[in-house]
Amino acid sequence: MLKKTETGEHTDQDEETDIREKIEITLRRLQELKGRVAELKRRCEELRKIESEHTEQEGVENTLRCDKCGRALDPEQQVAVKDSDGLERSHYHKECFQTLFK
Repeated sequence: MLKKTETGEHTDQDEETDIREKIEITLRRLQELKGRVAELKRRCEELRKIESEHTEQEGVENTLRCDKCGRALDPEQQVAVKDSDGLERSHYHKECFQTLFK
């Protein structure tokens, strides 16, 4: 009967070790994905900066741009989001704004 108990304890320890290894692997993968997301966000910001510099050079600097797609906004197709103080914080095309809630 002792051998079964010892074997059972070893099995429990092996399962616990396997679970810990899987958790560690998952956490490493999560950190890797977080790094990729951060890099993509940084690259998007760089592209937005380059685009805004490019449009300023073309003389379109006063045109409002959609915060989702970055294209110029037509006043008739514009949705402005205001904060609690009533200040406009972001602007979207009607279609882009609707996709935010789908």
